[in-house]
Amino acid sequence: MFSRVKANVVNLLGVAFPLGIICAAYLLHLDATQKGTWLFLIFLALAASAFAAFFNYWRLLKITEAPVSTIAAVAQGYVELHGVASTGKLLKTPYHGIPCVWYRAWAFANRREQGYSSKIVDNRLLEYLESHERFQLQDSTGTCTVDPKGAEIIFAKRRTFLKNEHRYVEEYLPAGKSLYVLGQLDTRHEYFNENAVSRDVSTTLAELKRQPQKLLNQYDRDRNGQIETSEWELARHDAIAQVRAKHAMHAFQGDFTLSKPADGHLFLISAQSPQALLASYRHWAVVHFAIVVTLLLSMLKFS
Repeated sequence: MFSRVKANVVNLLGVAFPLGIICAAYLLHLDATQKGTWLFLIFLALAASAFAAFFNYWRLLKITEAPVSTIAAVAQGYVELHGVASTGKLLKTPYHGIPCVWYRAWAFANRREQGYSSKIVDNRLLEYLESHERFQLQDSTGTCTVDPKGAEIIFAKRRTFLKNEHRYVEEYLPAGKSLYVLGQLDTRHEYFNENAVSRDVSTTLAELKRQPQKLLNQYDRDRNGQIETSEWELARHDAIAQVRAKHAMHAFQGDFTLSKPADGHLFLISAQSPQALLASYRHWAVVHFAIVVTLLLSMLKFS
C-alpha cells in the first residue's frame, strides 16, 4: 500500500489535516463543551498523521534494508543501484528541448483578466506529457537498463515559463547525471535459464555438424575418421561451456532490466542521494510522530 502513494502527497496531507482541524473548529465556533465534535475532528487528524508517520518510517526501512551493489556484481532481485543515466537515442523535454532521460510536462491555459487586475480567469490543463522510454544506468563496473514505468520519480529539475497566455511546466532527470534507483533487477533475455542454455547448445552443435572436417579435427582423438560417443560427449560438454560463458558475458555487459517489483516493493528513481532521501524521510517521520503525540494529548484532554 505504501509503495503506491507519493511521498509529497502524504506529507502534505499529514500536515494539512491538523491545520484543517484548527480552521474547522474556528469556523464552527467550537468550545470546550462540544467534546464529541472535538474528538471526531481530532481522530480524523490523528489517522492522517499516523498514516504519514508510518509511511515515512516504512520508506526509511525500505531504503536501509535494500542490498547495495554494483551492476556487475549484483544478483537478480530487489536491489539498490547508483550510476550515471544516459539514453541511446537522444531524448529532450517537449517545451524547452533539454537533454534528459525522463520527463513529465504540463501545458496550462494562463489567461488573465484584462486591465489592471492580475487575476487568472482560465487555468485549464491543456496537455500532459510523460516519457516512458527506457534508459541506461552505468557505474564503474557495468551498465543496466532502467524501465521507469510505474516508478516514483524524484526529479532533479523543474522549469516553468509563460508564453502566449499559456504556462508550461517541465520536471525532468537530466542526462549525464547521477541517479539512485531502487527496484527489481532481472535479466532481459533469460541468460541463465536452462531452457535458453539447452536451445543455444543445440544450435552450436548443429553448426558443428555442418562442418564435419572441423568436428573431426577438434574431437577425433583416436584419429579413426569417426566421432565416437565419448568424443561427441566431449563436444557437447565444450558447447555447454561456451554457451554459459557467452551468456555470462552478455549479463556482465549490462543486459539487465531494472523495473517495478511485482510484489509491491517500493520502486524509486531519485536524483537525490540515498543519504538525502534518508534524511528527508527521517525528518518527516519525526514531524508526523510529534503531531500524533500532540493530538493524542489533545484527545486525553477532551476524554
